[in-house]
Order: sequence, then structure tokens, then C-alpha cells
Amino acid sequence: MEGKANLYYALGELAYAVAIADGKVQKEERKKIHDIVVEGTAAHSKDIDVSEIIFHILQKDKLDWPTAYDWALKQMRLYDNHLTADMKVDFVSVLDEIAHAFNSVTIEEKNVIDKFQEDLKSI
Repeated sequence: MEGKANLYYALGELAYAVAIADGKVQKEERKKIHDIVVEGTAAHSKDIDVSEIIFHILQKDKLDWPTAYDWALKQMRLYDNHLTADMKVDFVSVLDEIAHAFNSVTIEEKNVIDKFQEDLKSI
């Protein structure tokens, strides 16, 4: 997988982390998460099959959000030379939209997004 694709894979992991932060990701939520990530990254991912990446991630069973989050952040640091300012804005927007997609934003979801915004400053 090339560097830019790894960043979108990392975004998928982050999307999963936000969705699972307040509990289990339900089957109907998986479709919504998939759609939000694909639509939210369309402007900067024309050469990447984000749909397939997100589908693959959402089929996995993860234990907790910190595991997904930590892996994603490591990938973003590893491939930071491909990470643009516009992508950073898009990634935060996507995570925020996922948090708002399922009723109200929980404290746990907000904490994951806030942590990501803070961590992005060092990337």
C-alpha cells in the first residue's frame, strides 16, 4: 500500500475508534460510517479506493478504540510526508460527522476527536 493509501486506511481506523468509543458498532452504523468517510474524502482521494479500505476495516473485530487510534496515529506519523493541510481538515471533519451521525455526540466520542486534533498538531 502506498503512503497516501495508508493515510486513508488510518482515517478508517480513526473512524472506527470514534464509532466504538461509546460502545459497539452496530451493523446499520457500519454503512453510515462507510458512506461518511467515502463522501468526506472524495475531494482528495480520487486515486485511492477509500470505499474498499473502509469496508475492510469495518469487517474487523477490534477490542477497543485506543488500539485502533494508536495504530492510526502511528501510520499518520510514518506517512506524514503525504499528509496535506487539506487532508487534516477533511479527516477531522469526517470524524466529527461520524460522531454527530448517531444521535448526540458522547463525551467518549468528543474525547477521541479532541485527542486527534491535539495529536495532529505534532504531525
